[in-house]
Amino acid sequence: MFEHDYRTRFDEIAPDPALVEQTRSRMRDALSGEKAQPRRLTRRGFVAVAAAAALTVTALAAGPTIWQAIQNDLGSRAPYATEVEAACEDEGIRMEGVRALADGRMVRVYFTAQDLNKNRLDETTQIRYSLMGTDRDIWPYGSYSVRQLSYDPDSRTCLFVLTATGWESVPEGAILCLDVERLLGGYQSVSRRISASSEQAGITEKLLPSTQTQGGSTVLLPQPELESAAAAGGPFSIVAAGFAADGNLHVRVRPAIGTVWQNVTVCATILNDDGAGIGRDLEQITPVEGDLDYCLEGFGPELLPRLTQVEMLVEYSALSKPVEGDWTIEIPLQTAASEHFSVSLALPADRGSEGSVMAESLELSPLSLTLVCDQDTMYLEDGKTLRYITLEKFTPTVILKDGTVLTPTYADGNSWWATWAFDQPIDPDQVVSITLDGQTIPVEES
Repeated sequence: MFEHDYRTRFDEIAPDPALVEQTRSRMRDALSGEKAQPRRLTRRGFVAVAAAAALTVTALAAGPTIWQAIQNDLGSRAPYATEVEAACEDEGIRMEGVRALADGRMVRVYFTAQDLNKNRLDETTQIRYSLMGTDRDIWPYGSYSVRQLSYDPDSRTCLFVLTATGWESVPEGAILCLDVERLLGGYQSVSRRISASSEQAGITEKLLPSTQTQGGSTVLLPQPELESAAAAGGPFSIVAAGFAADGNLHVRVRPAIGTVWQNVTVCATILNDDGAGIGRDLEQITPVEGDLDYCLEGFGPELLPRLTQVEMLVEYSALSKPVEGDWTIEIPLQTAASEHFSVSLALPADRGSEGSVMAESLELSPLSLTLVCDQDTMYLEDGKTLRYITLEKFTPTVILKDGTVLTPTYADGNSWWATWAFDQPIDPDQVVSITLDGQTIPVEES
């Protein structure tokens, strides 16, 4: 029964029929010895139909819910995703790579975390991780993030997707290493702020009612107005804030009932001599009657004009303590072929920065378009001062042979490169021209 239901739902996952047929046509041409007409730009073959077949046939260890969530997230990009066979276990949690999608600049990796014998994970699970190459050099991705797509309570399995955008092209056959150090289920966070500028509810120079613990530490007594607000609900409340009898700045925090793990930070924002706000943690912590009293020694009422606010930041869980371990998944990347071609475009620097920056190349794949600039042209004549330029504003326009006009979405970038992602995969062979900053670059067959 399960297998029948599983196959019924699994068969509903299908790649774009037109894209698969187009890929099959190219495969037939290749097998029959027929060659496509050469283009000015060399292309590498990418067998999308093989990936599509793997998506609809391979079961791996993921159930229908996991596969449907992946399919929903990939959408029409599914034929470019490849199967990942990588898994590891530690501390009773199994992590497994499932699918990967990549071109020269963008990567999307789907992986799962399954609690084999406990209930330490849920739909809020957070992970601490790092990303690198197998040689342990710095991975060539300028930014990356992980978000949870789904949670299956029956199998106690979380599905995550990692997305990354690179500041340089990923070489063919690259292997991505995902190192996970910690998982935390039941994750919640909360923050509270108290201003030093409000006369009614803010911090004043007045010394507040205080007491001493058996250990001799001075702590604040709860302030009635803050304590009544805390009683109204909400986890982790500030029940007193100001200067205690010892002349130091104190903040008294009331933790939520029933938390299994918590990480509470209390920070004061203090102005320095040039008027910039600097954060300083209140690091002296004293437990008192179930509360926590935080103290910033040496900061007294005479320094109040420098204080702008105090803030409590809390991470906590009512489900589990963090699971510390060592999980490493090595993920081979099969990158979609990209066109690389030279351009010569002068892009004006932002207002207040004279001159222009030269765009030197474009990278076009079925998934994205990347602009790369000549870094030498970013410097002024003194060779030290950089021109400031925001490449994000030069949104490209891509024209296809059938007249379709595409405007990809900005994904990521830096001072000398920017990447835009297509809402749906394209066939680079169908691109006629690309326009940037009103300048059109023809993409023609030779």
